[in-house]
Amino acid sequence: MENHSAMSAILRDRERLPELREARVPAAGSLIQIMMNIPGPCKKLDCTYELFELCIRALQEELASAACAVLSLERTDLDVGPVAYMQVSWEARALKRFCLLLEQGHPLSAYWDMDIYSPSGRAVGRREIGAPPRSCYLCSQSAKVCGSQRRHSPEELIGRMTADLTAYRQAQMGVPVERRAGT
Repeated sequence: MENHSAMSAILRDRERLPELREARVPAAGSLIQIMMNIPGPCKKLDCTYELFELCIRALQEELASAACAVLSLERTDLDVGPVAYMQVSWEARALKRFCLLLEQGHPLSAYWDMDIYSPSGRAVGRREIGAPPRSCYLCSQSAKVCGSQRRHSPEELIGRMTADLTAYRQAQMGVPVERRAGT
């Protein structure tokens, strides 16, 4: 019963996301909606919040190095997990390409979900800019297919996520990290 209640709360929050996002779409520039790709009914894990903050920090640093102004940043905590809305001074398609480059270069980006919206509120998708679909972080197949077919248990996925986060922390401290096959 508790699992059903948690899933109901997550679904309610997912239905609220468009309203929350539309209230924040800028008159110019673009909006980034930042969420986490966390499997299972519990989205409020300690590692979720750490990954979320690492995503925001990495994004802010990369935007600053590209001379892109962050106009506002607002965080909220929902049953779907932490959500942030970042307004920036870039055109939406260029920003989507930029965020995909960040994803390609950061070892934790598989857990980040950065959706880009234009001032009209229109989402800019991967397909629109010729990028491939997101890959599963366990088997490298399509994440959508793996998710819809439930190829991996939430425990497997969360285990990988926590292992990747631990490896990232160790690398940041200069501790040698043993690479897994396929990574």
